[in-house]
Amino acid sequence: MIYFETSKKEKGLDFIDINIPSNQNQLEAYYKTRRDIFCLEQKLFKESDFDEYDHKAIPIIAVNHYLGAPDEVVGVVRIYEEVKGEWYGGRLGVDKSYRAFSKFICPNLFKERDVSALYQMSIAAGLIYRAVSLANYLGCQKFSAHVQEQNVKLFKRLHWNVIGELEQQGIKHFLMEAELDAYPATPIYTTPLPANNTLSLLDHVA
Repeated sequence: MIYFETSKKEKGLDFIDINIPSNQNQLEAYYKTRRDIFCLEQKLFKESDFDEYDHKAIPIIAVNHYLGAPDEVVGVVRIYEEVKGEWYGGRLGVDKSYRAFSKFICPNLFKERDVSALYQMSIAAGLIYRAVSLANYLGCQKFSAHVQEQNVKLFKRLHWNVIGELEQQGIKHFLMEAELDAYPATPIYTTPLPANNTLSLLDHVA
């Protein structure tokens, strides 16, 4: 969980939990948030950003809790294994109303108390940490992502290295690779959405 300092309380935000969807509504909100960011805001896709990787990807969401109850999905990312041991992250996005939040207190996000404060810079940083640490727990030996140019600085600060450049959807991206030692293997302690529910929604979205 991510608790914001008292200066953020006037926003009515108690904490943000970074987890995998635990019900159908959260999974639908995950895809809606992606569409809002990548289709409507960035216009990288026309109607849907759904692709073939979503059939095997693990979705991860940042959920705003108001007065202790889940309120809305405010951030997303996905991870998937391309070949055995090689994982990719993608579709990292945060609702623009929440991109400025920082200075977190993270009692349950990190395995060790001395984790670098860099991971407390933003919701995006928390999502990145959660994504790579979960993949590490699942046997990841290499974790890569295609990162938009404006986000490269953040990833470098979070112990990622640039491997190369490429163009996707008409926009320059950088192939980056995480330093896995900076992301201790950490499971997500939650009850995920049953596989049959997930597949039914994926079939609907596709």
